[in-house]
Amino acid sequence: MTTIRVYDPKAELTPLPMAGLVIAVWNLLDQAADLAPPVEVSVSDTQSITVQFASEQPSMTAVTLWALRFGGVLSSEPHQTDRGPQLWCRTEFDYYGVTVRAFAHIPAAPAAT
Repeated sequence: MTTIRVYDPKAELTPLPMAGLVIAVWNLLDQAADLAPPVEVSVSDTQSITVQFASEQPSMTAVTLWALRFGGVLSSEPHQTDRGPQLWCRTEFDYYGVTVRAFAHIPAAPAAT
């Protein structure tokens, strides 16, 4: 019988303490200094960072550029909210073993008349 083991470097990484995650945010924002800045950043002890962009049309481009810079896959979908129709744009990528989620909820443009 042959056994094949797949090496997963993430399986051996110890979770970063909160201070390490905050430093990861600092480095992430530094690497994105020439891109549109987020309006809010949150750090979770689940080894994830959330980056939120403003609820305005240019944020679609901002999330797209972050996805391109860091190797994320961009997705967008329409949603009906209590504030009216919105386009939810998001990407997710790995940043040195930490999951980063970047998103914007953009109000839909008014219909042309």
